[in-house]
Amino acid sequence: MNIHAKANTLYYGDCLDIMEQFPDNYVDLICLDPPFNSNRNYNTIFKGSGLKNIAPQIKAFDDTWTWNPISAERVEHVKSAIANPASKVIAAFETFIPRSKMLSYTSYMAERLFQMRRILKDTGSIYLHCDPYASHYLKLVMDAIFGEKHFRNEIAWCYKSTSQARRWYPKKHQILLFYTKSEEWTFNTNAIRVPFTNDKLGSHGGSWKGATKEELVEIHTRGKIIEDWWEIPMLNSMAKERMGYPTQKPIALYERMIKASSNAGDLVLDPFCGCGTTVEAALKNRRRVIGIDVLPFALRLINERRLSVSLPVEGIPVSFETAEQLAEMPKGYQKFQDWAISLVDGLASNPVKVGDEGIDGFGMMAHKPDNVEARAILVQVTAASGSQNVKFAKLQDDVRNHNAAMGILITKGEQTARHRWPVNLPRIKMGETFYEPMQCLSIEEYYRNGKSYSPPLNLPALTNPWTGKPIQATLFDAV
Repeated sequence: MNIHAKANTLYYGDCLDIMEQFPDNYVDLICLDPPFNSNRNYNTIFKGSGLKNIAPQIKAFDDTWTWNPISAERVEHVKSAIANPASKVIAAFETFIPRSKMLSYTSYMAERLFQMRRILKDTGSIYLHCDPYASHYLKLVMDAIFGEKHFRNEIAWCYKSTSQARRWYPKKHQILLFYTKSEEWTFNTNAIRVPFTNDKLGSHGGSWKGATKEELVEIHTRGKIIEDWWEIPMLNSMAKERMGYPTQKPIALYERMIKASSNAGDLVLDPFCGCGTTVEAALKNRRRVIGIDVLPFALRLINERRLSVSLPVEGIPVSFETAEQLAEMPKGYQKFQDWAISLVDGLASNPVKVGDEGIDGFGMMAHKPDNVEARAILVQVTAASGSQNVKFAKLQDDVRNHNAAMGILITKGEQTARHRWPVNLPRIKMGETFYEPMQCLSIEEYYRNGKSYSPPLNLPALTNPWTGKPIQATLFDAV
């Protein structure tokens, strides 16, 4: 996959693969909020699904940072990458947190942070957003990669919300690790001044000994540089900027970093851009921006719901031919699967990848059908050519064996013979409406018909896979 680095562009894929193709000393500021210990609890959402024999796959939705053979292979790769200064840190971690979720996570981040340092300009800065569970581990990794002397601040983002804590203090802060690449960096002090909390003139006179009254008035008028703890409210359920994304952060938080550590026209990168908080904050403040995300619906959300003017997206198929190319690329088939599933709002990809077999995605009906106990939908994606009656039969068996309500087969090629595939499951009854328990979406037919389903998928109301709430026209229009 050839990546051309372009400002004001969104990229679909693993940020490691994409950043490896960016030039050295390319971006001015990096703000990242990588996923870890998120509040996504798929087990709760799927609790009433009635699914059988599938709990390990749904469990993987809770936290993808689990120890597995891929983690072990990555740790060995990082340890042997002597050009990466964090290789010794990961080797040390392996001795006292072996085969752990944290070792999996820190090795994953070590690979990507090494690339971030390479593409960061010598005058650039980086802010890594994390929680207190991981911050001390990540600080050691960043000390190794960026240099301990280039550590500038550990910023605590503080907020208030309800808490059920009874045996410890309520946990109401997250961490921003602020590093620079060199001894010369951009820092706009006047852009981040805040009013003094004590307006009494001269109350800080000891700090400005010898200042005239007029100078003190000017100082108080300009305000003070914010400390390394920031009180910015979390997004509440009624916030106008809320988009229903599971890990969305307030734009005020990222605007502060961008204003402080970049200038108008500078290039800002968010390697885990999610629903686009950094992207919007950068554009709003006249910066250029690049966003990368491994979830295709997140990039769609940015353009459809977040920005007034859409950004070009690299890596997302725009035709049947480019969809075929994606499926055939090295490492491209899993991306093809995730992208194809994202075409249907309310479906989520299965993080447990099993190639061209097994269950590739899930969905949940918003309401229980009248005639069956189950509410879950199973999805399988195939890029194989020709009639898919065998895949269809296999998915139907999975629906029956796992006690799901419905199955959706997504095929790359057209399926003119779908009407001859036998269906041995009951139709789903919702009031006076019936839904076929087995349905098919063809990518080739989808593009041939102007990005619409023909014949259309006919689905009951589904839930948002991250919140469990019913959805309306689009995935994030939560009721």
